[in-house]
Amino acid sequence: MRKFNILIVDDEENMLQMLKTFFTEKEFCCFTAQNGIKALGILGKEEIDIVITDMKMPEMDGLELLKNIKEKHKNISAVIMTGFSEEYTTTEALNLGADGYITKPFRNKELLLILKRIQQLNQYE
Repeated sequence: MRKFNILIVDDEENMLQMLKTFFTEKEFCCFTAQNGIKALGILGKEEIDIVITDMKMPEMDGLELLKNIKEKHKNISAVIMTGFSEEYTTTEALNLGADGYITKPFRNKELLLILKRIQQLNQYE
């Protein structure tokens, strides 16, 4: 399998660094952004395969970022992570085209399984 490029978006610096370290060790290429606006800038410059975004962030939340990704970058997969498990937001994220949804706190291995599934599905497209 080729190396996938991941963009991790979260307003919590500790979460960004922890996930970047974990996924880099798993041989993913990682980019990070502290909000949706910065994420869109990276999406305009880099070849990203998967975006992992927090739901609640200042300036642009995860759903708004997801909408933008699916409108302008249709081939990019997206996973939403949130500390607030609400049925409405889960349903809304999936309706907007999210490829996965995970509730904080989670184990990194759980998120890795979601990414591996997405990676395998993308290999066959």
